[in-house]
Amino acid sequence: MEGISWYTEKVYWPFIIIFMSQWKGVGYNTVVYLASICGIDKTYYEAAVLDGATKWQQIRYITIPLLRPVILILLIMAVGGIFKADFGLFFQLPRDSGPLYPVTNVLDTYIFRALKTNGEIGMSSAAALFQSIVGFILIMIANKLVSKVDKENALF
Repeated sequence: MEGISWYTEKVYWPFIIIFMSQWKGVGYNTVVYLASICGIDKTYYEAAVLDGATKWQQIRYITIPLLRPVILILLIMAVGGIFKADFGLFFQLPRDSGPLYPVTNVLDTYIFRALKTNGEIGMSSAAALFQSIVGFILIMIANKLVSKVDKENALF
């Protein structure tokens, strides 16, 4: 059986990057959600047990509604980061392999490569400014939508 040359085959990298991105995010999100769950007052669960609620009913009627503010804030921040790629994921994971540029070249790596190879400070600055402005606009739109649904859980 012939081996796979991972750093020259473009077909595998969309799946590899998606998997690694999700794997990386699991740890951070676990910490955030566990900290939020630990902050929920235990008397809610005690009262639910006295009323005869099962574990699934406790999750549905206590845990998830009390996690709603955290979920919405993380959603707003995630929408703002749509236009921002994870530089380490797209640069370090494929090891800056030239044949993979068509698959792994995102705005963050473009800015870095433009500065590193060509010294194009103006173009790199313009791309970074564009990325920041689009992220800001997306956060404002997401916050506006969240405030229409639930005014208490919007950022501002």
